[in-house]
Amino acid sequence: PKNRQEYRNLDCSELDFTDRSLEQARFIRCRFKGASMQGIHTAHCFFEECDFTFARLNDSFHQSSAFLSCEFHGASLFAAGFEQCKCTGTTFAGADLTACTIKGGDYSFTILNDCDFHGWDLRGIKLEHAFLQNCNLKKADLREANLRHAVLTGAHLEQADLRGADISGVDLQSIHFKNTRIDLPQAMLIAEAAGCICR
Repeated sequence: PKNRQEYRNLDCSELDFTDRSLEQARFIRCRFKGASMQGIHTAHCFFEECDFTFARLNDSFHQSSAFLSCEFHGASLFAAGFEQCKCTGTTFAGADLTACTIKGGDYSFTILNDCDFHGWDLRGIKLEHAFLQNCNLKKADLREANLRHAVLTGAHLEQADLRGADISGVDLQSIHFKNTRIDLPQAMLIAEAAGCICR
């Protein structure tokens, strides 16, 4: 597909997009199932309700692109990079995110259940209402992140850094904390969730 074009209901399954560059292209309800997309570079692209199931996106880089309500189940995103992207409502659960990097962006309502974010830098990322059940967030840097009303049931935040993050509306009793770095307002929220009275 050429850049600066809009495509709807396009079936790109199993096609080869290796090392392609896409800028300002729009894809609506398109299928990239099993597509080879290693090294692809997107900039200011828009994907809505697209299916990337089992697609190979190793070493891909996405800059200021949007992936809205997309599906990445079984996709390989090894060493992929997302910079200032918007991925609201997208499902990454079941994807290989090994060595993937995320810098800024909006991941509200994104499904990330069971993903491994051990040691990741997630500073300032918007994860409002995101689904992070049973995620490994050990040693993750979540400073200044927006986690309002995120679902963190069973998540592991041992040795993570939460200072400055907005954790209002989070069920704090269901999270594994140990040596987690928190600030005073967060300490009060956690204590109140445990049934303490802070005065």
